Amino acid sequence: MKKIALVTQDLAAEGGVGSMTEFLWHRLAQSGRYQPEIVALAIQVSDDSSPHLTKPRTWMSGVQIRTGEWRGLSYSHVGTVASEVEFQRYRPRNKLTELFHSFDLCQFVLGSPPLAATAITAGRPVFLWTATTTRQDRASQMMVGSRSRRAWSSLMVSLSRHYERRALKQADVVFALSEYTRRAVESIRGPENVVLAPCGVDADLFHPEPKGSGDYVVCVARFSDPRKNVRLLLGAYAALRQRVAQVPDLYLIGDPPSVASRQYLQNLGLAEHVRLFGPKSGKELAALYRNARFFVLSSNEEGLAIVILEAMASGLAVVSTDCGGPATAVTEGETGFLTPVGDVEAFSAAMERLVSDPALRQRLGEAGRRVVLERFSLAAAGKVFLDKYDEFFESRESRVESPESKTSTASLNAEFRMPTPGSRL
Repeated sequence: MKKIALVTQDLAAEGGVGSMTEFLWHRLAQSGRYQPEIVALAIQVSDDSSPHLTKPRTWMSGVQIRTGEWRGLSYSHVGTVASEVEFQRYRPRNKLTELFHSFDLCQFVLGSPPLAATAITAGRPVFLWTATTTRQDRASQMMVGSRSRRAWSSLMVSLSRHYERRALKQADVVFALSEYTRRAVESIRGPENVVLAPCGVDADLFHPEPKGSGDYVVCVARFSDPRKNVRLLLGAYAALRQRVAQVPDLYLIGDPPSVASRQYLQNLGLAEHVRLFGPKSGKELAALYRNARFFVLSSNEEGLAIVILEAMASGLAVVSTDCGGPATAVTEGETGFLTPVGDVEAFSAAMERLVSDPALRQRLGEAGRRVVLERFSLAAAGKVFLDKYDEFFESRESRVESPESKTSTASLNAEFRMPTPGSRL
């Protein structure tokens, strides 16, 4: 059985990468051919497994490896040197390289590629799954904050892209979350061995409710992340309420919006109609989906948005900004609506169509459910990875056992006068 390192970023910052890591762990374990183990890499400034520039007492202990449990799965967490400096997190370190040597293959599962550069010196096959690329991932963040903060962010992005290029070019296979991601990856490394590989969705957990009891519109996101552009959603919802008499409440499920965004909500007079929930998961999240009228997402950029797939599996029509990845799943007018990024009026108009037309909501929701079952189920999504793993290992083993390789080995033995079995020294 082949040992696979599922290498991901710090599990404290879960999101879609956490869901993908869990999904892939179960697909590999259930195959009976692969033994996955999770390795989480430090990405936090205050990482407690890392020596810090500002804390001399941590210098002697060096990089640490600690173990833990996450979602019922065991993992190893590996620190880095000077975690305060972003690019240090992307550099190889001895303890991590030694850990990689115990695996047959390193499968990285990342929001963006730079962390995969940590395996450059490991001498192991590297597969990389990525949701997006660095510039796309950081576009919104580079536009906020003070001038000095923006300048620092721009510098870090430039350095990160250096490691990103190295990571993408050294990977044996790159799995791309969406068509949008695949195009971005291919612009850096070319099309060879770049495979479309969306995350799978549990269509049994996320399923429709024919007699849903809820009277609300739902959005699931990390609202503290500026990329989610919650202000666009709030502005579009406020405009909708001004035009339409009967509008369902808006449920925001996930990390709360910033103080500024919450103040904006108050200024719009929406406090009575927008409910803020914390992060939800499992059956509780599934119930919130299936009892909603429809799903909305107002992001500036998404690799795909697993929450869109969960909503479609739950039989919900979708309104999303056309921000890259969602177009892989959402077909305009068939499973939902895609509106220009940042366009409040277009987003509001799309919401109005679904609020006012129950038959349209049902038709789009049913079509979305079919798309998930055909393309994004656990079995369909898992097969993409397993087929590539099988192909890779079978090809490598056939090269080792081929007559050409045996002839080559015999020639080397003769050249260096190595004894063959049965010969006398």
